[in-house]
Amino acid sequence: MELDQLKEMWGDVATVKKVSSDEEIQAMLRKKSKSPIAKMKRNLFVEMLVVVILYSVTITDYFLTLKGMMLGLAWLMLASFLLYMIYYVRKRKLLNDMECVSCEVKSNLQQQLRTLEKYIRLYLYLGTLFFPVIMIFTGMILFLYSPELKNQQPAVPLWAFVTALSVISFVLTIPMYFLNKWYMRKLYGQHVEKLKAIVNEMSAEEN
Repeated sequence: MELDQLKEMWGDVATVKKVSSDEEIQAMLRKKSKSPIAKMKRNLFVEMLVVVILYSVTITDYFLTLKGMMLGLAWLMLASFLLYMIYYVRKRKLLNDMECVSCEVKSNLQQQLRTLEKYIRLYLYLGTLFFPVIMIFTGMILFLYSPELKNQQPAVPLWAFVTALSVISFVLTIPMYFLNKWYMRKLYGQHVEKLKAIVNEMSAEEN
Protein backbone atom coordinates (compact mmCIF):
# COMPACT_ATOMS: atom_id res chain seq x y z
CA MET A 1 0.00 0.00 0.00
CA GLU A 2 1.48 3.36 -0.98
CA LEU A 3 1.36 6.37 1.30
CA ASP A 4 -1.09 8.19 -0.94
CA GLN A 5 -3.64 5.55 0.11
CA LEU A 6 -2.68 6.01 3.74
CA LYS A 7 -2.85 9.76 3.30
CA GLU A 8 -6.50 9.44 2.37
CA MET A 9 -7.09 7.52 5.62
CA TRP A 10 -5.06 9.79 7.84
CA GLY A 11 -5.49 13.11 6.02
CA ASP A 12 -1.71 13.30 5.60
CA VAL A 13 0.02 15.61 3.15
CA ALA A 14 3.49 14.07 3.20
CA THR A 15 5.63 12.94 0.27
CA VAL A 16 4.56 9.63 -1.31
CA LYS A 17 6.67 6.69 -0.11
CA LYS A 18 6.37 3.19 1.26
CA VAL A 19 5.39 2.73 4.91
CA SER A 20 7.84 0.25 6.39
CA SER A 21 8.83 1.29 9.93
CA ASP A 22 7.52 2.30 13.33
CA GLU A 23 9.19 5.68 12.88
CA GLU A 24 6.93 6.49 9.93
CA ILE A 25 3.84 5.51 11.94
CA GLN A 26 5.13 7.75 14.72
CA ALA A 27 5.38 10.61 12.24
CA MET A 28 1.76 10.04 11.26
CA LEU A 29 0.66 9.90 14.88
CA ARG A 30 2.26 13.29 15.46
CA LYS A 31 -0.17 14.70 12.90
CA LYS A 32 -2.91 14.26 15.47
CA SER A 33 -5.58 16.59 14.17
CA LYS A 34 -6.59 14.35 11.24
CA SER A 35 -5.65 10.89 12.47
CA PRO A 36 -8.32 8.23 13.12
CA ILE A 37 -7.39 8.31 16.81
CA ALA A 38 -7.91 12.07 17.00
CA LYS A 39 -11.28 11.75 15.28
CA MET A 40 -12.36 9.09 17.77
CA LYS A 41 -11.23 11.31 20.64
CA ARG A 42 -13.27 14.24 19.29
CA ASN A 43 -16.32 12.01 18.82
CA LEU A 44 -15.93 10.65 22.34
CA PHE A 45 -15.62 14.16 23.80
CA VAL A 46 -18.72 15.40 21.97
CA GLU A 47 -20.62 12.32 23.10
CA MET A 48 -19.51 12.94 26.69
CA LEU A 49 -20.68 16.57 26.56
CA VAL A 50 -24.11 15.55 25.29
CA VAL A 51 -24.43 12.87 27.98
CA VAL A 52 -23.32 15.24 30.77
CA ILE A 53 -25.76 17.97 29.71
CA LEU A 54 -28.76 15.68 29.22
CA TYR A 55 -28.18 13.59 32.33
CA SER A 56 -27.40 16.60 34.54
CA VAL A 57 -30.63 18.33 33.58
CA THR A 58 -32.70 15.16 33.93
CA ILE A 59 -31.17 14.01 37.22
CA THR A 60 -31.47 17.46 38.79
CA ASP A 61 -35.10 17.73 37.71
CA TYR A 62 -35.91 14.26 39.08
CA PHE A 63 -34.32 14.93 42.48
CA LEU A 64 -36.15 18.26 42.77
CA THR A 65 -39.60 17.12 41.65
CA LEU A 66 -39.94 13.43 42.56
CA LYS A 67 -40.67 12.06 46.02
CA GLY A 68 -40.72 8.74 47.82
CA MET A 69 -40.14 5.62 45.75
CA MET A 70 -40.36 7.70 42.57
CA LEU A 71 -36.86 8.90 43.43
CA GLY A 72 -35.74 5.49 42.23
CA LEU A 73 -35.83 6.96 38.72
CA ALA A 74 -33.35 9.65 39.74
CA TRP A 75 -31.01 7.09 41.30
CA LEU A 76 -31.25 4.90 38.19
CA MET A 77 -30.26 7.83 35.98
CA LEU A 78 -27.40 8.72 38.32
CA ALA A 79 -26.09 5.14 38.34
CA SER A 80 -26.17 4.89 34.54
CA PHE A 81 -24.42 8.28 34.29
CA LEU A 82 -21.62 7.16 36.61
CA LEU A 83 -21.16 3.93 34.65
CA TYR A 84 -20.87 5.93 31.44
CA MET A 85 -18.27 8.25 32.98
CA ILE A 86 -16.16 5.25 34.03
CA TYR A 87 -16.37 3.99 30.44
CA TYR A 88 -15.47 7.46 29.11
CA VAL A 89 -12.40 7.84 31.34
CA ARG A 90 -11.04 4.39 30.47
CA LYS A 91 -11.65 4.79 26.74
CA ARG A 92 -10.15 8.29 26.71
CA LYS A 93 -7.03 6.99 28.46
CA LEU A 94 -6.72 4.17 25.92
CA LEU A 95 -6.97 6.59 22.99
CA ASN A 96 -4.36 8.85 24.60
CA ASP A 97 -2.03 5.86 25.01
CA MET A 98 -2.56 4.97 21.34
CA GLU A 99 -1.17 8.38 20.38
CA CYS A 100 2.08 7.75 22.21
CA VAL A 101 4.83 8.57 19.71
CA SER A 102 7.67 7.36 21.94
CA CYS A 103 6.30 3.84 22.40
CA GLU A 104 6.93 0.76 20.26
CA VAL A 105 4.14 1.82 17.98
CA LYS A 106 3.18 -1.21 15.94
CA SER A 107 3.13 -3.78 18.73
CA ASN A 108 1.35 -1.37 21.06
CA LEU A 109 -1.23 -0.40 18.46
CA GLN A 110 -2.06 -4.05 17.75
CA GLN A 111 -2.74 -4.73 21.43
CA GLN A 112 -4.54 -1.44 22.00
CA LEU A 113 -6.72 -1.92 18.93
CA ARG A 114 -7.89 -5.25 20.33
CA THR A 115 -8.70 -3.56 23.64
CA LEU A 116 -10.52 -0.73 21.88
CA GLU A 117 -12.61 -3.21 19.90
CA LYS A 118 -13.57 -4.91 23.18
CA TYR A 119 -14.66 -1.53 24.59
CA ILE A 120 -16.77 -0.84 21.53
CA ARG A 121 -18.44 -4.26 21.65
CA LEU A 122 -19.06 -3.89 25.38
CA TYR A 123 -20.63 -0.48 24.85
CA LEU A 124 -22.81 -1.87 22.06
CA TYR A 125 -24.07 -4.88 23.99
CA LEU A 126 -24.49 -3.23 27.37
CA GLY A 127 -26.09 -0.15 25.79
CA THR A 128 -28.58 -2.36 24.00
CA LEU A 129 -29.26 -4.50 27.08
CA PHE A 130 -29.64 -1.45 29.31
CA PHE A 131 -32.46 -0.12 27.14
CA PRO A 132 -35.10 -2.76 28.10
CA VAL A 133 -33.83 -2.78 31.70
CA ILE A 134 -34.45 0.97 31.99
CA MET A 135 -37.81 0.65 30.28
CA ILE A 136 -39.02 -2.13 32.58
CA PHE A 137 -37.63 -0.55 35.74
CA THR A 138 -39.09 2.85 34.88
CA GLY A 139 -42.42 1.31 33.93
CA MET A 140 -42.63 -0.63 37.20
CA ILE A 141 -41.80 2.44 39.30
CA LEU A 142 -44.44 4.48 37.49
CA PHE A 143 -47.04 1.72 37.67
CA LEU A 144 -46.56 1.10 41.39
CA TYR A 145 -45.89 4.58 42.72
CA SER A 146 -47.09 7.21 40.23
CA PRO A 147 -50.20 8.93 41.68
CA GLU A 148 -51.68 9.37 38.20
CA LEU A 149 -51.45 5.65 37.35
CA LYS A 150 -52.50 4.47 40.82
CA ASN A 151 -55.75 6.41 40.50
CA GLN A 152 -56.41 5.12 36.99
CA GLN A 153 -59.79 3.49 36.45
CA PRO A 154 -60.24 0.70 35.65
CA ALA A 155 -57.09 -0.60 37.35
CA VAL A 156 -54.77 -2.69 35.17
CA PRO A 157 -53.60 -6.01 36.72
CA LEU A 158 -49.90 -6.06 37.54
CA TRP A 159 -49.29 -9.25 35.55
CA ALA A 160 -50.91 -7.73 32.44
CA PHE A 161 -48.84 -4.57 32.77
CA VAL A 162 -45.57 -6.49 33.24
CA THR A 163 -46.33 -8.75 30.27
CA ALA A 164 -47.19 -5.86 27.96
CA LEU A 165 -44.16 -3.87 29.10
CA SER A 166 -41.82 -6.83 28.58
CA VAL A 167 -43.13 -7.46 25.04
CA ILE A 168 -42.88 -3.78 24.10
CA SER A 169 -39.35 -3.57 25.53
CA PHE A 170 -38.22 -6.65 23.59
CA VAL A 171 -39.71 -5.39 20.31
CA LEU A 172 -38.10 -1.96 20.70
CA THR A 173 -34.74 -3.45 21.68
CA ILE A 174 -34.29 -5.03 18.23
CA PRO A 175 -34.19 -1.75 16.26
CA MET A 176 -32.26 -0.17 19.16
CA TYR A 177 -29.50 -2.77 18.67
CA PHE A 178 -29.11 -1.90 14.98
CA LEU A 179 -29.26 1.82 15.75
CA ASN A 180 -26.52 1.41 18.36
CA LYS A 181 -24.47 -0.68 15.93
CA TRP A 182 -24.70 2.03 13.25
CA TYR A 183 -23.89 4.70 15.84
CA MET A 184 -20.79 2.87 17.12
CA ARG A 185 -19.50 2.26 13.61
CA LYS A 186 -20.07 5.89 12.64
CA LEU A 187 -18.20 7.29 15.64
CA TYR A 188 -15.53 4.65 16.20
CA GLY A 189 -15.75 1.49 14.09
CA GLN A 190 -14.75 2.99 10.74
CA HIS A 191 -11.68 4.65 12.30
CA VAL A 192 -10.62 1.41 13.99
CA GLU A 193 -10.79 -0.33 10.61
CA LYS A 194 -8.50 2.32 9.09
CA LEU A 195 -5.95 1.84 11.85
CA LYS A 196 -6.09 -1.94 11.46
CA ALA A 197 -5.55 -1.63 7.71
CA ILE A 198 -2.42 0.45 8.27
CA VAL A 199 -0.95 -1.91 10.87
CA ASN A 200 -1.79 -4.99 8.80
CA GLU A 201 -0.21 -3.46 5.73
CA MET A 202 2.97 -2.75 7.67
CA SER A 203 3.12 -6.37 8.85
CA ALA A 204 2.63 -7.64 5.30
CA GLU A 205 5.40 -5.43 3.94
CA GLU A 206 7.84 -6.53 6.65
CA ASN A 207 7.15 -10.17 5.81
